[in-house]
Amino acid sequence: MKRIESLRRGLQVMQLLRDEAPLSLAALARRSGLAKATLLRILVTLEDSGHARRGLGDGLWHAAGPVAEETDPDRRLTQVCGPLLDQLCQKVLWPSDVGVYHGGSIRVLETSRRVSPFLVNRVVNYGIHVLPSAMGRAVLAWASDADRAQILADLRNSAEPHDRLAAHPDKVEELIGDTRARGYAVRHPGYFVTVPREALVSAIAVPVMVQERAIAAVNLSWVASAQSEADFATAHLERLQQVAADIARAYA
Repeated sequence: MKRIESLRRGLQVMQLLRDEAPLSLAALARRSGLAKATLLRILVTLEDSGHARRGLGDGLWHAAGPVAEETDPDRRLTQVCGPLLDQLCQKVLWPSDVGVYHGGSIRVLETSRRVSPFLVNRVVNYGIHVLPSAMGRAVLAWASDADRAQILADLRNSAEPHDRLAAHPDKVEELIGDTRARGYAVRHPGYFVTVPREALVSAIAVPVMVQERAIAAVNLSWVASAQSEADFATAHLERLQQVAADIARAYA
């Protein structure tokens, strides 16, 4: 019987993605021995059929499948939020991130910064502090009592200056109360992680709620001089809340 060579190549690429992803196009070409043009056609076909996806933030190729079959929580969340962040960016232009709490900081799982027309610190491969960041405040404010207690315990054991507020329960409670009363979290003015120019950026964030737990947060960032927080929230908060609800629904 004559073999279907194109099918063999497609299965080869699928296996590489399952075993070694995420991978760049160049890395896939090296491992498969396929020309990049051929490989790109295969990847686009796999993407259209739901077997592969290109990360919105890193531009790398990942294996994909039915969300219900993905057991790793972070990979499952990343799989569902990428297309939704892309859609949000197309509507509001400013970039968004989805972050989760891990070991004392917020880790960005997916971002639309690479596809936004606005340059807002496109490198986000570092831990973001919980207490001064919009996503951290959103997770903390809407966390369950047990999750919040664990987060604050982690922060109290930290030597990081940005975490010192955790040692003052009254101030933490005030921050949480203000955030919940507002209905969304805001980034502390002047906060930056690596370089001072990040302090020129503002952000608002809302939690991603699944079974009454804040499993993540999604934000919208903008250059502070372009618009006030109140005006920005008036213009975009409703869309941000809808995206958070859509992510939660797809994840669950």
